[in-house]
Amino acid sequence: MPFEIPELRDGGLLLRAHTEADADAVYARSIDPLTIEWTTVPLEYTHQMALDFIATVARPRRDMIVWALDVDGACAGTLDLRWHGAGVGSLGFATSPAFRGQGLMSRAVGLALDHAFGPLGWQEVGWSANPGNVGSYKTVWRNGFPLPVLVPGLISHRGSRIDGWTSSITAGSPRSPRLPWEQAQELLLDNALEPSPARPPWAG
Repeated sequence: MPFEIPELRDGGLLLRAHTEADADAVYARSIDPLTIEWTTVPLEYTHQMALDFIATVARPRRDMIVWALDVDGACAGTLDLRWHGAGVGSLGFATSPAFRGQGLMSRAVGLALDHAFGPLGWQEVGWSANPGNVGSYKTVWRNGFPLPVLVPGLISHRGSRIDGWTSSITAGSPRSPRLPWEQAQELLLDNALEPSPARPPWAG
């Protein structure tokens, strides 16, 4: 059964389905250097690709829910919840350049986790990122995700398998930071993460 795309709100932040009016924002975000560095967005991204993306994700799907972050009518980013079965899902996100550094995506992740662990009844939600993507981890750190582990060959990135950071949170776990950000950041930047050979169910 397809997952509906409910509207979720935290103050002035609204999670909603994408519309064609978001195409300019999706296109601008997708050609941004940071997006290109840390994600697998096509290198030759076009405005038509943005429209095609919206047409695909704006309807209910069996494997995921994709929201636009709406701030005063502007598309501030995209967040998805992906279903992997057996009570397990994962999340992914990208923030539009003009809205970075405001904590919006952390709030959006909080809304998505509330929905995953509440109405959807999921038991665990995972997160993964390329090594070095400290900003991505900070987003989930605020929501209680523990320090990631390093898994060899975790991520498929532009035709290659690369190592990846991964972490997860379970239903009922505290939804606040597990350790001070200064300490977490130091461990991340010093590559002091515990290695793990296990591939989580949300591995890309």
